[in-house]
Amino acid sequence: MYTSSGPITEIFGKDGSLARSLQDFEFRPSQIQMSQLIHEAIKKKVPAIIEAGTGTGKTLGYLVPLVLSNKKSVISTGTKTLQEQIHFKDIPLLSKAIGTKLDSLLMKGRKNYLCLHRYHQYFSHKSFIGPSKERVRDRIERWLKKTSFADRAELSWLADDDPIWDAISSTSEQCLGSHCIHTEDCYLNALRRSAAQARIIIVNHHLFFADLLVKRGGFGEIIPRFQVVIFDEAHNIEEIATTYFGESLSTNQLMEFANDLEKGTSEIDDMDKGKLKAHLDLIKYGAEQLRGIFNVSGDKGRLNQEAVLAINQGPARDIKLGLSYIQEKSGLKECKKASLQALGNRAGALEKCMERIFSSIEPNWLNWYEKRKKSVVFHISPLDISRSMQEQLYKNVKTLIFTSATLSTNGNFDYIRSRLGLSHNVLEEIYPSHFDFKEQTLMYIPKDLPEPSDHAFGVKVAQRMIELLKITSGRALILFTSYHNLNLVHQIMHGKIPYPVYRQGDAPRSLLLEEFRQNTHSVLLATGSFWQGVDVPGEALSCLIIDKLPFDSPGDPLVAARIESIHTRGGNPFIEYQLPSAIISLKQGLGRLIRQSSDRGILSIMDIRMITRRYGHFFFNSLPDIPLTHELSHISRFFHQSSDILQKKI
Repeated sequence: MYTSSGPITEIFGKDGSLARSLQDFEFRPSQIQMSQLIHEAIKKKVPAIIEAGTGTGKTLGYLVPLVLSNKKSVISTGTKTLQEQIHFKDIPLLSKAIGTKLDSLLMKGRKNYLCLHRYHQYFSHKSFIGPSKERVRDRIERWLKKTSFADRAELSWLADDDPIWDAISSTSEQCLGSHCIHTEDCYLNALRRSAAQARIIIVNHHLFFADLLVKRGGFGEIIPRFQVVIFDEAHNIEEIATTYFGESLSTNQLMEFANDLEKGTSEIDDMDKGKLKAHLDLIKYGAEQLRGIFNVSGDKGRLNQEAVLAINQGPARDIKLGLSYIQEKSGLKECKKASLQALGNRAGALEKCMERIFSSIEPNWLNWYEKRKKSVVFHISPLDISRSMQEQLYKNVKTLIFTSATLSTNGNFDYIRSRLGLSHNVLEEIYPSHFDFKEQTLMYIPKDLPEPSDHAFGVKVAQRMIELLKITSGRALILFTSYHNLNLVHQIMHGKIPYPVYRQGDAPRSLLLEEFRQNTHSVLLATGSFWQGVDVPGEALSCLIIDKLPFDSPGDPLVAARIESIHTRGGNPFIEYQLPSAIISLKQGLGRLIRQSSDRGILSIMDIRMITRRYGHFFFNSLPDIPLTHELSHISRFFHQSSDILQKKI
């Protein structure tokens, strides 16, 4: 039970400041309990793991104890959308309710902010500037006179894919740091100064872990030191942290470096241009060779010892030769220009990165590649981030709150604790959604479909989906675990239902969601990112269909390597890793269906393994108590009969 008195209850209580301030305020005991648990964690300086179901009021649930603690705090989210919601909606709402101005700052990755050095450098090349770019420069100049931090989001007129922004923003490796002549006016430095004064800083996981690595190096950090961190959408942390605790290098990075060096040295006379060009050509040619090696390979895969050896004896050798010359013998170190010195340092950093990625295979690490549009990215990734989390984060910050609507599996936090390296000495609690799933939802799992491994699965599932959509009059989000099934179902469904059908990839994500929201009887087919972060309350999403249980593909190199690693140490990878990971993904998918107390809908899982395999009960134990049916006729009854029938187990 929650404490019936105290500052937290005075804010959240039935007659509290939020109730007096908000017309549609809803009293939620679990919200108070969550706040009090976080208050206790902050007071005791211990971590906490909290699962707060949809509708709990999670954001305000952690904002209140943060504000009351008076500690320097960071809130790290999984998405920019949630960042903006907290900063522009939730904090002002709480500030108004308690009558106190809350000092917060929203921070993004440095590529979101204009770099004055690169801006002036880009527009100083008169030969490249035509009338259209002159107009762009004039608009940017007017903007720079009034902006505080030169955040790209303020330029609504600049297209998302406009290459100009890449040319006038900066990555950490391109930044000149204290040697830049624009240091005093630098927008990123202005952001850092504001962050040093702010009580609450709102970032996303990518920026948090990128900055954590910069802190390890002792220079260039963006986020100031803090006492408390809240990880919202904490189910994403392992995936994101894995990227930053490892190393990555793309062929595009190498080409970009070569191009930057060519531009930067074009007007320098006291340099052996012939030798410099020859070594730049080695880098460019080596990058092209690297890309060519993987032309006929799959989209992603492991780099085994044989592949690493071939790369080291071929293109990597040439690239490292070029980088070594530029760093040590090109004369860049002796240049007075800070920008040229920085290019020399970049060459050294790229060479070190290549050494690490194309080194011999290490235990508990994976060397792998993935192909993107016109680039190949090479990685070396830890298979287990628990030790890195302990050494680089937990040792320095004692109060860490991990929260999400989906952190538990089978009623406990064993999985998330093991993956993130958290000891058992943490506060933890599950606060179920206060939505009435027995009244608001019905789960449909057909008994007569083949298993997903059957070659007829895709066709049979598409046919059953068409039947289901006719009963629900569209109003459906269909989530797939692969593009193959998505495209197959889309092809079979074409012309078979009288409702608009939207498909991921046919338009930007935001536009597809807006069309889906506005057109009530439409159908949206999606995969990947649509499994989480989609918020479509109301009638437009009355049916959520999932094609099969979302087990990670063992064809993914990281997944396969983690499975092997657990096998090697004598563990059970299915129980320890694959099953709990799939449960959390399924819970994320389910979270798209019921977003408010008035929502009602069907959850359909087309995977018969949910009811035929022994592990099915782990999924059921991890989901809310939802009535289950195997008959399509019961779906019609769900939408048309009175609510008292829905209380029975069909």
